[in-house]
Amino acid sequence: MPPMEVFRERVPVPCLRSHDVDDRTRHDEPGDVPSPARAVRGRDAVPGGCAVSGEQPPAGAGLDDAALARLVAGLSTVSIATRPTGEVLRHVAGLVVAALPAAADASLSVAHRGTVRFVEFAGRLASVLDERQHPRGFLPSAPPPPRVLSVDTAPGDTAPEGGGAEFRSVARRHGVRRALIAALPPAGDFTGTLVLYLTGADAAGDPGEAAVAEVVRHVAVPVLDAAAYEEAVRRAEQLTEAMRSRAGIEQAKGILVAVHGCSPDEAFVRLSRMSQQSNRKLREVAEDVVAGYVRGAMTDAG
Repeated sequence: MPPMEVFRERVPVPCLRSHDVDDRTRHDEPGDVPSPARAVRGRDAVPGGCAVSGEQPPAGAGLDDAALARLVAGLSTVSIATRPTGEVLRHVAGLVVAALPAAADASLSVAHRGTVRFVEFAGRLASVLDERQHPRGFLPSAPPPPRVLSVDTAPGDTAPEGGGAEFRSVARRHGVRRALIAALPPAGDFTGTLVLYLTGADAAGDPGEAAVAEVVRHVAVPVLDAAAYEEAVRRAEQLTEAMRSRAGIEQAKGILVAVHGCSPDEAFVRLSRMSQQSNRKLREVAEDVVAGYVRGAMTDAG
């Protein structure tokens, strides 16, 4: 497998703005984690965005065989047919944190045709910092795989005013030193993003590019398959419901044609008018027409 390269382009990336932060994260709280002293090398100030690593970082810690075995074993127990997609994502995010000890928390999101459908977290830290809480762009978008985006939270005089500084302030207050953002390999219309939040003063144990790539490769299948399965079930249910509704409407039209001697089009107009006047769905009105006709027929037969 080719090694993961680090995304180092100077690009404008959307970050947290002051109006995207609730009062809980806008001001220091007694329970906030103090920010340890940290050194930053080669950090570029991206105009309008976050501080992004500007040079090749150290290789970082790899994913040892035991951690990989635990991750694969945990993923093998995931059943996408019996568990909701959100629960699957939350479980997988927890497995990722267990496999990468330097990651204090993680989030997984899945989008369908560009629209985010699911966002889940391993713990509270990610839920506070992740973009679901701040949908206007708390974090930069993940670069195409297999690249990874590294967002440093260290302060600096060269940091731009606005989003980048605000992001670093909130993240530091919660003890986050660095965020790693990686895209899952797409599957059809489904795409996903993994975000790792790293804490602690020592960067020596940070997961390396190869470790993140290995994790992404393994979690992509169950995560995106779970979302695709739920979407398929949803569409099948909608189709079944539509077929049932159409059958009931056609039955009601036939009854009106027989009772009133009107055409099928005129019968549909009658049903539509009844639906508008009663402020009810057309399907419900049609069911009432059929039920009323059946009761009448049974009364006459008795």
